Amino acid sequence: MAATFHNVNVLLRTAVLLGLVLLGGWWTMLVRGKLRASEVELQTRTQELAEARDGLAERDQRIGQLGDMLEQRKEEIRTLEATVAEKERAIQALELAKRLLRVDHRVARMEVLAQGSTAEAPDHVRTTVRFTELDDAGEQLTEPRDLTVEGKMVYVEALVIRFDDTYVEQGDPLRGASLCLFQRLFGENQTPREGPALDAAGQQPVVYGGDTAPAALHRELWQRFWDYANDPELARTLGVRALQGEAPFVEARLGKTYRVELRASGGLTIVAE
Repeated sequence: MAATFHNVNVLLRTAVLLGLVLLGGWWTMLVRGKLRASEVELQTRTQELAEARDGLAERDQRIGQLGDMLEQRKEEIRTLEATVAEKERAIQALELAKRLLRVDHRVARMEVLAQGSTAEAPDHVRTTVRFTELDDAGEQLTEPRDLTVEGKMVYVEALVIRFDDTYVEQGDPLRGASLCLFQRLFGENQTPREGPALDAAGQQPVVYGGDTAPAALHRELWQRFWDYANDPELARTLGVRALQGEAPFVEARLGKTYRVELRASGGLTIVAE
């Protein structure tokens, strides 16, 4: 009996130990399985993190490239804006130059005071005008002169100095506009020499300060007008394009007033008011 009890006891202990061993093995396998799953998940998360870091680095690189491209575009825009501004300044300068070339200065006014013939010569018309020189502002510069010419066509004879357009376009203080020196008035029924004189020959015009003006250039040109007119190379050294006599004329009508204008880059014109 005692032997049987002992055997049973050994069997039970063996069974218990076996159960513990089996339980331990199962637990170990369970823990190992969980650890393996954790390792796999960790590897997956590590790989995902590495991929995310790579994606972030690629994005940062792309952002950097886009930033460089943006700066390049900004620089191109600044360059383009500077070019456009320069073009606009050039256009404005060109427009100003064109306006300067077209500027007309009023230099004299003619009022027709009388016109008609005499009983002794009914076919011979005489015209009397009041001639007044004007300054750049159109204000009276000299005392008006009442002058009579033979005919109804009134010629205004003058010497004109025209400067190179470059000086006119730049508004040069001495060569920015043509100059004129009135010579005489005459009609179609008389020779120019017979017409009444206006400015004295060889003098600088009153409108430019007369002979007391400080502009040595102008004095030289008026005093040696025909020398420079006959020597174009010499004239060009002073920026002169042409020196010549002009005599525009108009059919004067009683009671009318005419303005004599000098274009900055050209010659004389007579316009009815």
